[in-house]
Amino acid sequence: MRIIAFRPTTGRSTAGLWLTVSVALLSGCAGGSSTGQGPVVTVTATPTVTATGVSASATGTATTTSAGTPKSDVVGRKFDLGTIVKVVQDGDVPVIIFDRWTARGVADAKLATNGLSMTVHSDAPYTNLNSKTTFHIPVVDGAIFTYNHCVAVDQPAQQRSSTLQEFAALQDQEKVILLTLDPRGRVYKAQNDPAC
Repeated sequence: MRIIAFRPTTGRSTAGLWLTVSVALLSGCAGGSSTGQGPVVTVTATPTVTATGVSASATGTATTTSAGTPKSDVVGRKFDLGTIVKVVQDGDVPVIIFDRWTARGVADAKLATNGLSMTVHSDAPYTNLNSKTTFHIPVVDGAIFTYNHCVAVDQPAQQRSSTLQEFAALQDQEKVILLTLDPRGRVYKAQNDPAC
């Protein structure tokens, strides 16, 4: 028995021809043993498909968010500084309502790109210039929260692992936090200010 492979190269007319030839081949080769297991016929078809529309590279990118994913108000920043006003849930995702602060002597654009060092201090290096504007910032699953505590100005801060819930309840002296953000503007790391 010969195996015949067809390779159509045009649209619907070739598909109809392929179907006709396949049926003819299969019905013509139906003879065989009385057990009903006649010779096997394999037909291979590789149609050429011509489609118009959006290219594959334009249909999905790394920044596309799926339905139901909370949108961040701070996309484009790598860092943000401020306090947590409250935490809300958007589906299964916690979202920080964030009050942005400024650091004395550091331009906001520089802070957004480079962050800053959260070191022990006894002065007031951070200021809240506008408590009326807040930003919605989603938190990624598994985000790392590091609690810093000042024992004395001349000693390094004590550090330990913490949680978003604990950060939302920080007292005034330690409530300023530095967020580290991913390219989609979501929190994946945070540390608080170890003020003495």
